[in-house]
Amino acid sequence: MADEADIALAAIGDQISHALRKIQQNQINVNGKIGSKTCMECGEKIPDPRRKLGFKLCIECAEEKERRKSLFADY
Repeated sequence: MADEADIALAAIGDQISHALRKIQQNQINVNGKIGSKTCMECGEKIPDPRRKLGFKLCIECAEEKERRKSLFADY
């Protein structure tokens, strides 16, 4: 029977595998920088000029991430 550490280790391994698959599916190498074909948050297509700059989030998700970050900046 697996204990809590074994279960946690399996869960971490699953999350790492999922993240690596997502990276392999979404990223390309453009001019030495890595950008995603699709947003890592919502899955929407990222425009080519933004991808060439190495961004991994669409504009809307990047703005939301910054907004959330600013809400907790004082804590």
